[in-house]
Amino acid sequence: MASSDGVPHFAIPSVPWPAPTSENFRSKSIATRLTEAEFSEVEAAANSAGKKVAEWLCEAALTQARTGGNAPTDPVLLAEILALRDLVLNLFAVASKGPLSEETLRKISAYADSIKGQKTEELLARIRAQSPSKVQGKS
Repeated sequence: MASSDGVPHFAIPSVPWPAPTSENFRSKSIATRLTEAEFSEVEAAANSAGKKVAEWLCEAALTQARTGGNAPTDPVLLAEILALRDLVLNLFAVASKGPLSEETLRKISAYADSIKGQKTEELLARIRAQSPSKVQGKS
C-alpha cells in the first residue's frame, strides 16, 4: 500500500509476547545497601567471575539458600585431613611402644596415603545419607 508521499507502507502484524512462566521469568527483586568498600568487593568478585554484579549476587544468594549456608565439601582436602588423622593416630600408637625407625615411619605414611581415598568416600557417603541436600562435594 502506498501513502500520499509515494512511499509504500506495510502493516506489521502484531505478535503477542509469550506469557512468562514462573520457571523462566524472574519477577521479584531485592534491594540492599552496601558501603563503598563492600560494593567494591562485590564488584571485584563479579568481575573476576565474568558476570554482572546483579547476576553474580543472584547466584551467590541462591547458592547460599540452596546449600543451607554450608560450604561444599572439598573431597581432596577432606582426604588429606583424614590421612593426617590416620597418620597421627598410628604414630602415637607405635611410638608408645618405643622408638620409631625410618622404615616404620615410611610404612605408616604409605598406609595413610593408601586408605585416604576409601575413607573419604565412606565419610562423604555417610554425610550424604544423613543430609543429601547439604553436601555438594563429589569424589
